[in-house]
Amino acid sequence: MRDDAEQPLGFMQWEDVESLVGSIRSRSLVARPTTVEQCRDALAYCRRNGMTVCARGAGRGYGDLALNDGQALIDMKRMDKIIEFDEERATIKVEAGTRLIAIYREVHHRLLTLPASPTESHSSVAGAICANVNGKDAWREGSFGHQVISMTLLLANGETQVIDRGHELFNAIVGGIGLLGLIVDATLQLKRIKSPFVEIERIPAANVDELLDTMNRVEKSHDAVVVWVDAYASNRCVGRSVIHAAKWIEHDDTEAERKEYLTAGFEQLERHRRFGLALHTTFGSVLSLMLQAQRLMMYSFNGLYYGLSRLLWRLGRSSNSELFLRFSFEASFTVPPAHLVCGPRGYTLQVTFPRSDARAAIVELLGICRSSPCPPVTTILRAHKHDDSLLSFSEDGYSLNFEFHPKKRHEIASRAAVDRLIDATARRGGKVHLAKDQVLTPRQFYKVYPRYVELLEYKKKLDPDGLFASDLARRVGIGTPHTP
Repeated sequence: MRDDAEQPLGFMQWEDVESLVGSIRSRSLVARPTTVEQCRDALAYCRRNGMTVCARGAGRGYGDLALNDGQALIDMKRMDKIIEFDEERATIKVEAGTRLIAIYREVHHRLLTLPASPTESHSSVAGAICANVNGKDAWREGSFGHQVISMTLLLANGETQVIDRGHELFNAIVGGIGLLGLIVDATLQLKRIKSPFVEIERIPAANVDELLDTMNRVEKSHDAVVVWVDAYASNRCVGRSVIHAAKWIEHDDTEAERKEYLTAGFEQLERHRRFGLALHTTFGSVLSLMLQAQRLMMYSFNGLYYGLSRLLWRLGRSSNSELFLRFSFEASFTVPPAHLVCGPRGYTLQVTFPRSDARAAIVELLGICRSSPCPPVTTILRAHKHDDSLLSFSEDGYSLNFEFHPKKRHEIASRAAVDRLIDATARRGGKVHLAKDQVLTPRQFYKVYPRYVELLEYKKKLDPDGLFASDLARRVGIGTPHTP
């Protein structure tokens, strides 16, 4: 920002901002607009004063995707209105800052759901589009971009443009980490469901072969799947895991009855969210202390969890029915959140790899994890399907999501192991999810996202002066509209 810059607008002020994990801190001029016109005014202010702009939705990004240190952020939280809901067509138009959980409140009792919703229920719609996030149904419904019918983009010059699925910019904006413009609203396709309830089956798998065999079966029979993986298991137990598979079921009730018990369900989610935050904040230091003995602690916990799951499976007590809300979102409230699991020096990493190479990839990636002095505290596997976004994370295959808590004395060796994970992923034709990344180098980014050059071609046309930027874009070497 220039020394002679004018005073910020009334809805802009300098603030300290951090990532969801909390390991990245920055200071930015934050604008909180409530209208498209204020968004336009904020962009004009930044153009006049030589500042770059980064859009920020609900701040649920794990890394530096929505950070812009020393520059401007446009925080879209106050633009959170539901503009139009068409029950007959199963579509909903919302402002950019609308949280996913708000859409569920509006439509779920009408036997509609929003596919591809991530575990972070408080993510914003625009953030979900820019990061092209995914849910437990990703192999069936695709990533979030598959649910987008159209969106309105505010360009660097202050003009707006409606982008639908047939527009040439669509696949550049979806997953495009906000470098082409500011999404101000979006129209989404909803999905009809039998009821708000799912039947959940928890299936233990003794090794990678059982895991993939089970996934092949449940992907055909179920609607949502997420897999807990024991990254510490070795030899014949590599890939030991528990598959949590859910499918929509019938439930005999009226719309009024659904509305009543769903209202209670949303209230319970909010209570659990607040309780979880308070509990984890209070005992976060205890968790960090326990993780000083990480290998012993996680090896023991993983063995106990798998053993209990195997026992319940054998006793025929491994399935139940519950609200989809609980299956989809509650784990993010009751399990320690990423910023506590990862600690002040930690980070997350989610990588994809092709289905055809899944067995070898899982064995290699978990082997690299075990070789690290600080293996991941948690490891989650999901299934995905391909999409055409220029910076698409999704493959026709699987992903592994790791949460690392490196100790200070092991930071260098732990990072070296993470680099080996990324290099192995790139060698196998996989990707690294940018919404959860804070470690990719330019060399690694160019290798896993070769189509970034196409994104920059669009940026030269739409944003030739490089108004839209972020810490992530600068870190991975795409901070200017020029190809490196």
